[in-house]
Amino acid sequence: MDTETISSAAEPAPGFAKNPDYRIVLERPEREFIATLQGETIARSNRAIILREGDYPTLVYFPPEDVRLDQATMTDKDTYCPYKGLASYWSFGTEANIAWSYEEPFKEMLEITGYVSFYVDRLDDPVI
Repeated sequence: MDTETISSAAEPAPGFAKNPDYRIVLERPEREFIATLQGETIARSNRAIILREGDYPTLVYFPPEDVRLDQATMTDKDTYCPYKGLASYWSFGTEANIAWSYEEPFKEMLEITGYVSFYVDRLDDPVI
């Protein structure tokens, strides 16, 4: 089973194979990012990754150890991105499916493996 995971992660992302000029930029700024929901801090990190992709809003991906996953419930929702892979979702409080991560992303996005991002418009304050 581990061999299959490693093997599938080594294959190129279908999105990049079809559209090699498409760019996703990952940055590691030296500053702290905080995500709050319903008055509670649910993520805080100075090791976050900023993801910039096309015309999409800029996102912050938090290392999982800097996210209050003890306050989250994993849901059965998942979505597929041809550039990043399959995303898993979590609910926090009354906010269903507010957070997601890529546990086994395509090789081009391995840097965000396990990192957690949030729908920023559903947080108390913008993260960026």
